[in-house]
Amino acid sequence: MDFATYLREQEVRDQTIKSYLATVQEYRQWHAGLPDQEDEISQLLLLEFKSYLKTVRKNHPKTINKKLAGIRKWLEYLQATGQFKGVIQIKDEALSELERLREPKYLDKDEVREIRKAIEKEPNDFLRDRDRCMIYLMLYLGLRQEEAISLHISDIIRTAGKQKVIIREGKGGFYAELPLESQELRKALDQWMEQRSQSRFADSPYLFVSRRTPRAGKRAVVKMIDRVRKTSGVEFTSHQLRHTFGKRIIDETGNIKKAQELLRHRHTSSTEIYTLHRREELVGVLRKLDDVI
Repeated sequence: MDFATYLREQEVRDQTIKSYLATVQEYRQWHAGLPDQEDEISQLLLLEFKSYLKTVRKNHPKTINKKLAGIRKWLEYLQATGQFKGVIQIKDEALSELERLREPKYLDKDEVREIRKAIEKEPNDFLRDRDRCMIYLMLYLGLRQEEAISLHISDIIRTAGKQKVIIREGKGGFYAELPLESQELRKALDQWMEQRSQSRFADSPYLFVSRRTPRAGKRAVVKMIDRVRKTSGVEFTSHQLRHTFGKRIIDETGNIKKAQELLRHRHTSSTEIYTLHRREELVGVLRKLDDVI
C-alpha cells in the first residue's frame, strides 16, 4: 500500500492528500541533497528539516506546522506498514505572541446587516437567490466554502421535525448532520429551490448550479463575494462568515464543546480561538468597571 492509498482508506480529503504528498516530496528532495545520509528519517533529520523550512524556505510558522502534520501522517503510515519502527516526536513551530493571540476576523451586527441588505439589492433573481442561500449557509450554519458548493440536493432534508443539512465529507473527511433550525436559512433555501427549479440544470444533483454549468464552483463563490462586497461596502471573506457563526455560538452558549461539535473541529484548540476577545471589546469591559466596582 502506498501513502496516498493509506490516506484514502482513512477518508482523508483529496486536497489534504495532495498537500501531504507534496510535503513528503519536499522532504525527500531536501534529504537527497544532504551528504552521507543513510537513514531516510530520524528525529535529528526531522529537526533539521524543520529548521530548513524556517531559515531557508522562510515558511510562516503556520505553514511549517501544516507540513509537519503531513510528515507525522507519513510516519504513521511508515509505522503501520512496518517500514519504520522508531518513535519520533516533533513539536510544532511556536507562534509569536501576536500570532497566537490574533483571532479570526468576525463581522459585527452592523456589517451583517449591510451584507444582507446588499444581497437583496442584486437585480438578477437567479444570482440574488443563490447568493442569499450560499451566504446564509455559511453565516447561519457555519459551512465552509467547499462544503457549501459540494452539497447535493439529497443533502438537504426538509422532513417535518427532522430538518437538517448533511455534510458528507467536510474538512478532515468528517461526516456531519447539522440541524436546520434557522428560519432565515430555511426561507433562503426555499427561495433558492424555487429559483433553481426554473434553471436548465434543474436535474443536476448539486444544490448550487450556475447559469452555464450544472455545478457552481469556487469561481462562482469568489464572484459572489466580490459582488456583495462592492454593494455593501463591507470587506469580508467567505471564511469570515463561518468565523462569525463560531463566535456567535460561543457568545450565546459559553460552551466550547457545543461550539466544537457545530464547527466540526477535531480538537478543541481549533475552537478556542473563538473565545479570544478583540482589543476593543476588552477596552470596553475595562471602561465599564468604573460603574460596577
